Amino acid sequence: MPRSTKGRTSRGRKVKLTERTKEVLESQIAAFREKFGREPEDGEPIFFDPDEDQPLPLSAHKVKAQILEAMRKANTPPEIAYAYKRTGLLLTKNSRAPAKVRQEWDAAIKEYFAIEAASQRADRPDPRAWTTEIPELLVSSFSKKDFDQVKECLKRIAPVEARGMTVVARMELAAAFLAAACSSAFNSAAEMGDDPAEGPDRYAMAEEVVVKRARELYGQGRL
Repeated sequence: MPRSTKGRTSRGRKVKLTERTKEVLESQIAAFREKFGREPEDGEPIFFDPDEDQPLPLSAHKVKAQILEAMRKANTPPEIAYAYKRTGLLLTKNSRAPAKVRQEWDAAIKEYFAIEAASQRADRPDPRAWTTEIPELLVSSFSKKDFDQVKECLKRIAPVEARGMTVVARMELAAAFLAAACSSAFNSAAEMGDDPAEGPDRYAMAEEVVVKRARELYGQGRL
């Protein structure tokens, strides 16, 4: 007579559920009953999307949002929440993880504190006028003076734009500014006394950040 598989995984190992885990599962099953008016069937997700009319699994985006909300309610240290949001990882000091994974997590924690330090600078632009969620910009030394220079450039270009510019002319103008920004990033390696071999990486990083910022500005409706 075959042994019972109750409490075992597909490989035959026993699964011991903690009381807290049982509570969570029971709570989810109760929520399933309330939402759909029946018991969950085999293959249906217990952790379902509450916004759908059918029992569908939560999207990765919604799972992440729920975890971040749970962290907020639990008063999780902000650097931990930031690192999770940035990496999708959730580690502790005692977590066993590959070196590469640990480095990624530690870099995110370090980045959080760098952003916090940069945000306290007295010469930072007014957040009501300049906001971003791009980490590379948040940790940068972007100042009120820098912001004023950008506004001055835009003001000087405005009369030319007012005479009428085609899409392709605007693209050429944007490309010229992008090339200048990337070239400046490339040259910064030598100017700061770093390894000149880092130049191409800085060029690529600047290119990526400029495109991200352009999309962000468009989304903010500031163009």
